[in-house]
Amino acid sequence: MGDLIAALDVGTSKICAMIAEMVDEETLAVIGVGVVPSRGVRRGTVVNVQEVTAAIGEAVGQAERAADARIVNAYVSLSGAYVEAVPSRGVATIASRPIRTVTEDEIRRALENASAIALPPNRQVVQILPRSFKVDDQDGIREPLGMDGFRLEVDALVITAPTVAVQNLVKCVRANGIEVTELVLQGLASGLAVLTPEEQELGVAVLDVGGGTTDVALFLEGELWHVTATPVAGHHLTQDVAIGLRMPLSAAEDLKVRYGHVQPQWVSTDETVTIGGFGSGERRTISRHLLAQILEARAEEILDMAWKEVKASGYDGLLPAGVVMTGGSAQLAGFRDLARERLQVPVRVGMLPEIQGLSEEWRSPAFATVVGLLRWSMRHAPHISFPHAGGSQSSTGWRSRLSEWVRRLLPEG
Repeated sequence: MGDLIAALDVGTSKICAMIAEMVDEETLAVIGVGVVPSRGVRRGTVVNVQEVTAAIGEAVGQAERAADARIVNAYVSLSGAYVEAVPSRGVATIASRPIRTVTEDEIRRALENASAIALPPNRQVVQILPRSFKVDDQDGIREPLGMDGFRLEVDALVITAPTVAVQNLVKCVRANGIEVTELVLQGLASGLAVLTPEEQELGVAVLDVGGGTTDVALFLEGELWHVTATPVAGHHLTQDVAIGLRMPLSAAEDLKVRYGHVQPQWVSTDETVTIGGFGSGERRTISRHLLAQILEARAEEILDMAWKEVKASGYDGLLPAGVVMTGGSAQLAGFRDLARERLQVPVRVGMLPEIQGLSEEWRSPAFATVVGLLRWSMRHAPHISFPHAGGSQSSTGWRSRLSEWVRRLLPEG
């Protein structure tokens, strides 16, 4: 068995664990998946440590049994409306050895300097993402390693989050005997799973409509350029249905998935659906058109709030590839077309590409984040072997060394 990678997406609506084997440097084979309804998470943030710990254990147990392997390290998604991205620049002098050539040490020092931003005591750095490098007067460099020069400068995006939120998430993972290899931004992971290289290069926005938050990630020139989140997402669609039609949340979620539509004009006013409710359990008939009206109002709010954040970034005019929607709610009937009409940009739903071992049921936009975590680990971080709960770690260069440095910022177990 080759190197194995484990990913853990701790979301508001579900918790998903996935184990994959590296076939080669560019190919993954999924060998285990576990999914359970999320408990103890609100708006992407842990609010009940015991419930989240138990839910993670259930998802991990499913994946481990399917893969016949035990997870000891995992890449974990980081979400929540309180995650922030701060642009920063860092500089390092290129040492003479006897010629001045950029090495991993200069890159690491430049990024460390970029991460040295002023933060309140209740926040911490969780990820450092280089956007581009500059060697002396030559800018726009993506890989400076081995270049000659005197001065290295990096334009980076520093991801920060509330320290308590990070501590609680890491605690829930570690309570299951799993070490967090790296926390990876949810919007970044989702983008890596569904975007084409051309979309990332030209400029595109990923709207990841999760359960508790809608994560907005902007990709330009092949890199993540900006990220933010709004506190309105799929759970609010379900909640509106439950309140508007006076029914339990679980039944409202099922109704939304099976019969929901966000464009009432496409639904006949004569079409009806039979639903249950609270109390005696008597069933009643409601108009599917009414259901669509309820969902449309909240879907418009989700899109408007997300696009407001895009405009506030100043990059809305630099996204010729438009919008790619991910998350479970992206599959809601009419959502893509509503987004296209409302935002006036190209819009598509980010379906996952074919991956060895990943069946059709797992290739929906709802699993973009966990697949993106696997892709991130392949490209930017060390690979962990743990077929029998042991294993070794091999470095893949300065990016993995940077990931290791950032990992040390996580709370100690």
